[in-house]
Formats: sequence, structure tokens, C-alpha cells
Amino acid sequence: MNKIFLSFILLLVTAVLLNGCAEERFKSNTELKDFQDHSKEIAAKTEKQQLFNSILTAPPEEAEYVLGPGDLLTVTVFETEDLNAEARVSSRGFVSLPILDRVNVLGLTVAETEEKIETLLKEKFLQNPHVSVFVKERISNQITLVGSFNKPGTYDYVSGRRLLDIIAVAEGLSGKAASLAYLTREDPKSKTRRNYIVDLNALIKDGDMKYNVAIASGDVIFIPEAGQCFVDGAVRNPGIYPVRGDITITEAIVLAGGLAGYADDDKIKLIRYTGKGQREIISLSYSELQEGLGDTIKLRDQDVIYAESSSSGLFSSGMGFSVGFMGTGVNYKNPSK
Repeated sequence: MNKIFLSFILLLVTAVLLNGCAEERFKSNTELKDFQDHSKEIAAKTEKQQLFNSILTAPPEEAEYVLGPGDLLTVTVFETEDLNAEARVSSRGFVSLPILDRVNVLGLTVAETEEKIETLLKEKFLQNPHVSVFVKERISNQITLVGSFNKPGTYDYVSGRRLLDIIAVAEGLSGKAASLAYLTREDPKSKTRRNYIVDLNALIKDGDMKYNVAIASGDVIFIPEAGQCFVDGAVRNPGIYPVRGDITITEAIVLAGGLAGYADDDKIKLIRYTGKGQREIISLSYSELQEGLGDTIKLRDQDVIYAESSSSGLFSSGMGFSVGFMGTGVNYKNPSK
């Protein structure tokens, strides 16, 4: 009789403990459709803001080069070889040329420089001169790299380089880099600075070279840090993971090593802070996520994915309980701790 009573007590205590462990940590407060509709509204607002702040999703090709101090020019006058010269632009923007002495070329394009030299020659020396200017060395300007580069800073501009070349010069991107680059460039006509957005995921992950944009002198390239999401609960590697591009809830769970053996597959919670102390919580089934639902839910900065534990999962995992054959004690250790 005592043995039967003891067995009953053990089963009762075990059931109480199991029920306590299986209690949901987070209660859902939002239906999936409402959550998705709200997410679409926010995404639409974000897209409009990005379009408002940028002229294009990628900048145009390199703006026409303007001359500056240190540039080395080769000047050819087709009417007479005696007027040909190779000259470096001085710190004040002048080049020394035969019979013309010093000519100010600071801030001029190559075409404007050719036209200026032809005009000066025509005024006093030649009837109808034709001049060609070639920039042999372009070292006058700089570019600025800000944000999540391994070595941000100011670098000398070298013509012909593109975005991937510049990332290499800065020794790559940091592990926290976001999936967008923001490029600021001066418009040569209006002299105003314009902003552009470059999709780094499309460039680096997908290999779409149309986003490997040409870099112009004076460009400022800013790459912010990526957002973060938190994966916790019954997963193998709970922790903080970067939110880059269109990362989905399924991908985040994979990054965390997948679900643990004691996870409740039908209670995967997505918790999103909506401002003013409010949170949206939805409950999702892992099987539905694997069937395609997970690919439709894009994570945002500060999202939390929490995998609830199941009582049967805790028990069958072999990690949760140890029943002593020689005594009456029941020991429990929460495998999620």
C-alpha cells in the first residue's frame, strides 16, 4: 500500500512540475493577419521615406572628373609640338604651360580645361588651335568612408574604382554592417549634394554587379550597423543575431541552431515592440513556418523570437528529470536555463 501511495505522490509531483514548466512565457495578443497588415503599413512608410530621401536606389556612373591640386596633366596642341607639355596642378590650382605661363584649372573638367587653353592660345598666338588634355595621374581628391567598415576614414581618390574596390581598401565590412549603403555625392551642375541608396545584399550576396557603382571624388559612403533580433527559449543557441536585409523568422531560428528537443512546435512567439510601451505578440506553428509562412514574415530591429517549452518535450528529452530509485525525491532541472 505504501508503495502504491508513494508512486501516486511521485506522479502527482511530476505532473505539477511538468505543468509549471510548460506554462507559456508569453501570451499572444495579436492575430497573424492583423500583425501582417500592420507590418505592411510600416514597410510602405519606410519605402516612401527612402524614396523621398534618395534620387535613385543606386547612384549614376562616376561624375565627370574635376581637376585639383596634385593632378598630372598631359597637354597636346595639335598645331605645334613645341607647345605640348606635361604639368602638375599646383596647390593653388595652376599649371605652367609654354607661352601661356600659368593657367588656373582648379575645379574645371577636362573639356573645360581644353576649351580654356584653346581660347588663350587663340587670343594671342594661334588662329584656330585644337587642344587635348589627358589626366595622367588623378590624386587631387578624397573619399570618406563612415560607419561599419573595418577601417573607416578618409582615403585618396583613385579614378576607376567601384564600390567593391572601396570596401576592399577599407579591409571589408564589420560583422555588424547593415545591408544598405548610403552614398552622398555632389551634383556637378547644381553643386548640391544628393543621396543614394545601394543594396549591399544584392551586390555581395546575389552578385548583381549593377550595384557595384562607380565612385567619384568627394563621395561620402556611410554603412550603418544592422539591427538586432533576439532568439530565446527552447532553441539550441539562444542569443542576439543581426537583422540584415529581409531576414525571416525561419532564418533567425536556423541561426540559433534550430529548435531544441523540448520545444513546443506549435508555440513559436514573435514579439515586436510597437512604441509607447506596447508589444504585438503572435503565436506561430513551426510546421507552418517551414511550409512557407516563415518566409513571409520579415524581422525588424529589436524583434524577439521565443520558442516555448513543452512538458512532453522536457520529459522525453531526458534532460529534465531524475527519479531516484533508492529514495523518494524528484529532482528537476530546467534544460532551458
